[in-house]
Amino acid sequence: MVRFKNILGFILLLISAAAGSIAMAQGSGERFAGEASLGAQPAIPIHIELHRSGETVTGTVSIPGATFELVDAAGGNAIAGRFQGQGGSGALTLNIAGDDLTGAFDLAGQPGTITAHRTTADAESFFRPPEQRLDLTTAQWMEDLDRLVTILTSEHASPFHRVSRAQFEQQASELRAALPKLDGPAVAVAFRRLAALIGDGHTSVVLPNGRPRLPIEFYWFEDGLRVTGISGSQSSALGAKLVAVDNVAVSDVTERLRAHIPQAETQWHFRAGVPALLANPDVLRAIGLGAGPAYTFNLETEDGAQKSVDMTAATDTEADATLGGNAPLWQRNEEQAFWSERLADGSVYVNWRSYDGLADNMAALLRRLDAEHPRRLIIDLRDNDGGDFNIGRIFVEEIKRRASLNRRGVLYVMIGRKTFSAAMTNAADFQRSTEAVLVGEPAGAAPNNWQEVRRFTLPNSGLSVGVSTRYYEFLPGKADLVPDLSMPPEPSDWGSPEDAGLRLVLAQPVP
Repeated sequence: MVRFKNILGFILLLISAAAGSIAMAQGSGERFAGEASLGAQPAIPIHIELHRSGETVTGTVSIPGATFELVDAAGGNAIAGRFQGQGGSGALTLNIAGDDLTGAFDLAGQPGTITAHRTTADAESFFRPPEQRLDLTTAQWMEDLDRLVTILTSEHASPFHRVSRAQFEQQASELRAALPKLDGPAVAVAFRRLAALIGDGHTSVVLPNGRPRLPIEFYWFEDGLRVTGISGSQSSALGAKLVAVDNVAVSDVTERLRAHIPQAETQWHFRAGVPALLANPDVLRAIGLGAGPAYTFNLETEDGAQKSVDMTAATDTEADATLGGNAPLWQRNEEQAFWSERLADGSVYVNWRSYDGLADNMAALLRRLDAEHPRRLIIDLRDNDGGDFNIGRIFVEEIKRRASLNRRGVLYVMIGRKTFSAAMTNAADFQRSTEAVLVGEPAGAAPNNWQEVRRFTLPNSGLSVGVSTRYYEFLPGKADLVPDLSMPPEPSDWGSPEDAGLRLVLAQPVP
């Protein structure tokens, strides 16, 4: 969850990732890059480009994934004006002294600060992720490990809330001793495991991109892990249950993977994380399942027959055959942050996957709901892993104040293992403050835990590190956000127009 983006107004989450495009159209100007902070929120990178015409100043202010314009700005080395983007605006002042820029902004009565330095880089270059490298020397990996340890132990607001300092330092020491014997991919996996020791799901090392993958996908159902996607040549394995990997029992494999997934979230977060790791040969190698790139998955088909499929990792192959021929409802239209459709019975189904552009999407949906007066409103958060819960709370309040929608038996919210961070928070808001009925399985995020991630980049490898900076209690005394009506996913959800959870909702009486 990145609350800071919302506190800068809806602006920052509503504008597409086009950093620098407006500025480049105007030609090169004065450029500054640094950080912006609002209160106790984590600092985020910021890029400012200024263009002058006498005392009049135009330009752009950009953060990762969003940009907005300066308007009504004027001055020399002391500039006063406003920033403006789709959905809102705010005031700011900038002071330039040589190559240094400091600033202040105000939005909705909340003050923030900017600290930046002159740069030649445009916004697009400044925000471009650094190139990742795994072909490092032992000395370079040691430097990255030292930096990782520093980040995890000094930037996290409470690094030893789950693991003791002694346990953490012991694992870091063991990794330091093992580094000379590990290749780059193995070090990256070991870094992930060290970060996972902290415990919360927002604190992590992101595994390197572009690495070979195995063309197989699993989903963890109530009766175990089953194949939901695979390369077309192996499509007969779709729906089969995983029994072992390279003849190592699945129970042993999942237990070995446990150390690579933060354990201070819920068991559903663990279930959500395992399938992706099963398709990662670097991780499988790290947990002792052979040297790769080939692995054998031992399966059991619906009729009880034993079947093995051999998989070889590659960067240009993918799981292109899907169980039932289509993803389940909550995973469809994955390129859309927010979509809706009217169902045959007059209900409106809303798939709220992302917070990107939520203010505009919310406004359009509310206009539709006010015009159509649906029989039910069904909001699906099962594939939403978070954003900014403050924007979401505005949505919750808008639904709450509509008496025709805020009724038991009319308003439903669907949750599941991937309902994480802000999405979990807003689902809890619906449960606490509206008449919504929650349906599905428990959320992946623990309702009382550390959030507000701040990101860093390791100096040599370019690996991304996130750490949590703030603790929240959204449901004091509760370990999980639990649905009112339980309906875990079923294999038949794949390929079906209506999954089991939605069918359960549609079977409920309408008052």
